[in-house]
Amino acid sequence: MNQLSQPTEPTVCPAGGTRRVSVRCDDVEQAQLFLSKEYVPVRVTSHQQRLFDFEATVAFCGGVGFSSASSRSGIQLDFEECFDGYGMSLPLAGSMSLGVGTKDRVSSRPQSGLMMDSRTVESVGLSSHSAWHRIALSSDELHAHMALLTQRPMRHRVRFEPHFSHECGAAALMFGISRSIIEGVRGHAPLLAAPSAIVSLKEAVLSLFVEAMPHDHSDHLRRPVALPAPRHVRRAIDFMHANALQPLRLADIAQAAQTSARSLQMAFRHFRDMTPMEYLRRLRLDGARDELIHCPPGASVAQIAYRWGFAHHGMFAKRYAKAFGESPSATLRRHRKD
Repeated sequence: MNQLSQPTEPTVCPAGGTRRVSVRCDDVEQAQLFLSKEYVPVRVTSHQQRLFDFEATVAFCGGVGFSSASSRSGIQLDFEECFDGYGMSLPLAGSMSLGVGTKDRVSSRPQSGLMMDSRTVESVGLSSHSAWHRIALSSDELHAHMALLTQRPMRHRVRFEPHFSHECGAAALMFGISRSIIEGVRGHAPLLAAPSAIVSLKEAVLSLFVEAMPHDHSDHLRRPVALPAPRHVRRAIDFMHANALQPLRLADIAQAAQTSARSLQMAFRHFRDMTPMEYLRRLRLDGARDELIHCPPGASVAQIAYRWGFAHHGMFAKRYAKAFGESPSATLRRHRKD
């Protein structure tokens, strides 16, 4: 092999500069060059003296990175600088061990993944015949979302529980989103033409990190807050209806409603029995159905799903069927015959 595949040229979209890069090589120096360029300076070594291989695909969405990687030989990474962010790694095969400080190590367990403050991680060891998925968030991204929901500034690093189960629903959903993003920017990259979908997926991952994974701010997030008046909910609803095709974040909706993000979430749960983002998703499902009914010849379900912010087509089809009692393709076929 001995050839590093060149990274794709960064393709900037309105959703925060999304781009995809990939590498496949059997040379330690090439792997080291790739990882040092895309992450932080790192020294790469192989677990085997004569053999080495490394393969990775990464999709960067602003300050959030989604990656899928593997190594049959096994690989050791010793960081010269620590990444200023947080990482969530899910081993699919083999095992993973993180060096934290000069002596401590945190290792993956059977049927579990690792969630760490990357500023504490000095090295990563991956066994032979290993494969893994990873989600990395910059400190700026995570801290901004945490401050948005807690309504207080971040004064120290977030401390997560280091292990999570493969069966954790939130983790499974996050890595499902990760796979959708990686696939969506492959080839002709249809996801890059759907900024609403990218922002929705990124927002979902940030919210799951903050609200579903245990950390030292979890108790504060569970405390009740004063509910805003129903007029704030109405402002939020009017704003979402007027901007359903735009890449909306929870912060945008809360600003339009003239209340805090956390208060708005509580108010939606109280008055609408759902979160603002769930309401937006249902609104977009209605929009997608209307477009499937009235679309011109040649339009596809995938194109319409992307347009309305749905990048995970399996999840879109499942939610659509639950809402309307038929698959999106059935809607499209039926109205083409009419």
